[in-house]
Amino acid sequence: MSKLITGSSLIIGVLLIGIFNFLVPGNSDAFTENVTEINAFTENLGSNKENAQIFFIIIGLGLIFFLNGILGIYKGIGDREKNIKGLAITLNIVAIVMFLITLGIANAFADSAEMNMIAYQIANQAGMAAQSGDPAAMEQYNLASINSIIAGAASGGVYAVYWGVFAVATYVIYIATAATGYIIIKSGNHYLTPLMNSIVGYGLLGLGPIFLVLGLIWKVNTEIGYRIFNVSQILWVILILILGINILISKKK
Repeated sequence: MSKLITGSSLIIGVLLIGIFNFLVPGNSDAFTENVTEINAFTENLGSNKENAQIFFIIIGLGLIFFLNGILGIYKGIGDREKNIKGLAITLNIVAIVMFLITLGIANAFADSAEMNMIAYQIANQAGMAAQSGDPAAMEQYNLASINSIIAGAASGGVYAVYWGVFAVATYVIYIATAATGYIIIKSGNHYLTPLMNSIVGYGLLGLGPIFLVLGLIWKVNTEIGYRIFNVSQILWVILILILGINILISKKK
């Protein structure tokens, strides 16, 4: 794989991931509000379902671009770092696949959140009508209330699965990031200057374990935990951009 494809894939991938993850409804407020709480999460995705689902697709494309770039780096390493190369490739593939699954679940949650909100509104309207004491209106209210409960339970189930898979995916990507950093320190000087090799390599090697520990202490589905994840993502995007740009400008083939 040429350095043009490898570098471009890394740059395009992380830009798509970083920008459109920020644009997902609610994520721009992650540092000031608790956007992971189920009611806030439901309102953000349910009220903006179409935009959210488009952004999920674009983020998915970004993940694929990024993986292509990472595989290009490993291919360029050749037979070097055999002791960790296979593990690093496997971890990155597993992490990307898990994040793609997470995006699929998020897409399903957006649908269920919208239905949940509609069912809740219908139940409220039926409740107001039932205050008149009309038997037909009261029956309609009871039916609407049952539908609202069912919709809420379904949405809650998808919510739990989403954050469960998301949490595991973050743990895997942190370990994969550390492994990638180690490989860059050992073999990244083919494309990078010694300074850039140290910045990117040690940056990724340090980022992975630090945020893995923080993620285990503060779960990603909590207010603080999600903020920690977003900080790690910002740092990750910066480091991968540096890596991708330096691969593109390198005079080596």
